[in-house]
Amino acid sequence: MRNSKVPDVWKLWAREMSEISTKVVPFHQVDSETRLLQAFERVRSEIAHIETIEDAVHLRSQAEALRVYALRVKFSREVLDQIAETKVRAERRLGELLVARPETRGGDRKSDEFRDQRSTDSTFDSLPPTLQNLGVSKFLSSRSQIIANIPEDLFEERIRLNQKHDRGKDLSAEMFSYAKYLAREQEREERRREAAARAAVISPNEKIRIIHGDFREILAEVVPAGTASLILTDPPYLRKDGTFFDLWTSLSLVAERILKPGKLLVCYTGTYCLDRSMEALGSHLRYVWASAVVYPNFADTIHALRIKNYFKLALLYSKGTYEPLMKQFWFKDLVEGDGYSGLKTFHPWQQGVKEAETLIESLTEEGDLVVDPCLGSGTVAVAAKKLNRRFVGCDIDEHCVNETLKRLEDVKTP
Repeated sequence: MRNSKVPDVWKLWAREMSEISTKVVPFHQVDSETRLLQAFERVRSEIAHIETIEDAVHLRSQAEALRVYALRVKFSREVLDQIAETKVRAERRLGELLVARPETRGGDRKSDEFRDQRSTDSTFDSLPPTLQNLGVSKFLSSRSQIIANIPEDLFEERIRLNQKHDRGKDLSAEMFSYAKYLAREQEREERRREAAARAAVISPNEKIRIIHGDFREILAEVVPAGTASLILTDPPYLRKDGTFFDLWTSLSLVAERILKPGKLLVCYTGTYCLDRSMEALGSHLRYVWASAVVYPNFADTIHALRIKNYFKLALLYSKGTYEPLMKQFWFKDLVEGDGYSGLKTFHPWQQGVKEAETLIESLTEEGDLVVDPCLGSGTVAVAAKKLNRRFVGCDIDEHCVNETLKRLEDVKTP
């Protein structure tokens, strides 16, 4: 039998409910709820002292059962908050215990090293120490250990923020998302440090120039007027409130200055902001065409409009009258995309290298100068180097510059 020192949340709740139900006073009034909240306070005060996985799972299961019941009978948000906090603290303690037991790591597979050992949990003395017979699913094991990785100060701060701004919410899901966010941020910071260290020792390349700064201020210094054969870029998309409109207008102005006569600016844009994008780019350039970069298996969902979007627009604008390369293959305005979300390893707005190669190869010749004023993760730079084009790119984010330099080091030239 279980011999836990942890208070039984279900029994505490049942006792309080039994006493409350004998009174005429409605349950939602303060004196009744206060007693129930005090019961949860006693339980939470002991969670840190849980010593077995069995007890942690038991408490977590009880809290979840209470949460479902509390939602059904419409308990107050304060009570729901206490139940949610009890549940997530039990999961965190479960994660700490799982991390401390190497035989329970890695899903529910048995570890060869611990195959012949017995479980120390009271109800599993005769069973091998697998997560399955400890009553822990793969998902719960993974989630609880991820939650346990949240530093204690950040965990407690998140609890307080939830109680203040998002009351009544299931904290377990919230903490799980928060823990994954922290892990991504830590990984991103490690990559930033690595990219900065590598960029610091990379020798200059006479064909490729990567610059940190705002294109509106620095491109005039490094790209002579009328020398670029193609500008291929993916600036921040325009928003409904007009945010970034000035940026796009400046992009049109800069393109008009640095492009050779008859050459193109190719600019990614969102369909929802197409009208404003065309207005801004047309302020100094001439509209030529719209190309569709297609993702047949990776649709964006626009819930408000009930639209599944399978393509991304790349607008073509020229400096003066467009002069196509007559000796090149015909430009095809349907491009197979490879920059879907699953490949965005370097930047949240990362586009695909193959689609950039298709556009560059169709619109320029070897040795031509390609420019990207909004560098991002350096996809256009990588494609240009692979195709033996000269390249100039810049970005206001120093990490993007470092990441691009790091990526270019791994690109083999023709």
